[in-house]
Amino acid sequence: MSSFPVSPMIWIPNQLVGAPIGTDVTIECNTEAYPKAISYWVYDGTMLLPTKKYLTKSQDNSYRTHMKLTVRNLTSRDFGSYRCISKNSLGETEGSIRLYEIPLPTQVPRTTEMESRAGKEGKSFMNRTILSFLATPKKALPQN
Repeated sequence: MSSFPVSPMIWIPNQLVGAPIGTDVTIECNTEAYPKAISYWVYDGTMLLPTKKYLTKSQDNSYRTHMKLTVRNLTSRDFGSYRCISKNSLGETEGSIRLYEIPLPTQVPRTTEMESRAGKEGKSFMNRTILSFLATPKKALPQN
């Protein structure tokens, strides 16, 4: 890029992102500016700093910056509008990403055959039982 001044511009690959409670989700924002801009994330009126809850990453390439925000272990309080903001001496701009809750995915019910041999007078029989399980991420099924 030449050294012509450019006020910040933002483009967002996905402006609407869904994720289940209890999972981690990453949202992305791209900026262009010259001179180099200061870019950051805001949620619910507060600038987000790196913590155990929020992981922020920025990848700079000349006048472009690729920003990522990972929100860990989603709770109902995490759903809403996240803003990426970019500022330089020529101006300021922002983009918005809406994070919404989706239900936990379920597995297709599995069929399990259980065989038991018993009976009177030495006769055997097979008892087939169909069991269906709904699996949820990060939770183990009870062991019997």
